[in-house]
Amino acid sequence: MKALLFIPKQYSLSEMILDGFNANGVEAQIIDYTDFFSPFIKRVYTKTHGFRKIAKYSEPAYYDFINTKYIEIINKEKPDIVYIYNNQFFFPDTLKKIKSKCKIVFFLGDHPLLSHTFDYNLDILQYSSYTISPDSHWKYELDSMGIPNVVCDQVGSSNKLFFQTSNISKEIKNKYESDLLFVGRNYSDSSGYKRTLFFNSFKDNDLKIFGNENWYKWFNFFPELEKNFILRNNRISHEELNLAINCTKVLPIDQNPGLINGIHLRVFEAIGAGTLPIMEWRKDIDLVFQGLLPVIKKYEEAQETVQLYLDDESLRIETINKLRQFVNNNYTPELLVKRLITFLIK
Repeated sequence: MKALLFIPKQYSLSEMILDGFNANGVEAQIIDYTDFFSPFIKRVYTKTHGFRKIAKYSEPAYYDFINTKYIEIINKEKPDIVYIYNNQFFFPDTLKKIKSKCKIVFFLGDHPLLSHTFDYNLDILQYSSYTISPDSHWKYELDSMGIPNVVCDQVGSSNKLFFQTSNISKEIKNKYESDLLFVGRNYSDSSGYKRTLFFNSFKDNDLKIFGNENWYKWFNFFPELEKNFILRNNRISHEELNLAINCTKVLPIDQNPGLINGIHLRVFEAIGAGTLPIMEWRKDIDLVFQGLLPVIKKYEEAQETVQLYLDDESLRIETINKLRQFVNNNYTPELLVKRLITFLIK
């Protein structure tokens, strides 16, 4: 069996899914459409994508070229499974041409109704043999629209990318060692206010926030949080993120605005790295973790909830060990792929 994985290489998810297929004895290859273009073309597209008057002339040729390459690669490799993250600019016509040759699988990282990246976000899902949704509410909406074969599942944690280690340099330790840690961007709209409000709950803890310039906008509302902030505009590597998570005791995780009931992937990454995640509560947490994962239901209770695990090391270690065992038994890339293969070969 052979699979082509259409996932951006910059995402840790690409390696996780690759490992999942390989662990199931499936030959797999990552295809990233950005590899089709020179650095100059990629810069031009990035610069013009937001300008509709320019983009309406440049984007059709850009998408046409991508889909032409896709068909060439699929015809050459003859995969049994085409695995697509979000849309990867696949045209419906492209999927119509290949549907009789292979199974088409989608993994949704973004809500197709809320994402504005592509006009065909929903149309392409009608060609799916198996669509993985990390959010039960997304599944409900897609089911109601008649999208076939939607399942709610979690990719979980990859022990290859996120794992406990004591092999950490002094430089990395000095940079990230803390009681609480957040590594990530902020937003310029009200989602940014919400994220900053959440982390302001921990302003008096040993908290380190590494993020982009958008954080500065919200320090006008939460000035005491700025002392916890370190500017970082470049994307952190998978390797450094794993080490960073290893350097902290608790990883507070706010809810991504695009997830309604779902669970942020960072929860599983933290568990893999041996650090306790404490997440803003959503319904799927109860369905997946069955009461094992500490949650924050009200921001006014956030600091107290986190402090409980900072003050009681044995409780924190016991909780993370139970979570790691549970995730290893139920939610890994290998198990995710095993479930989809079992469905496809029925």
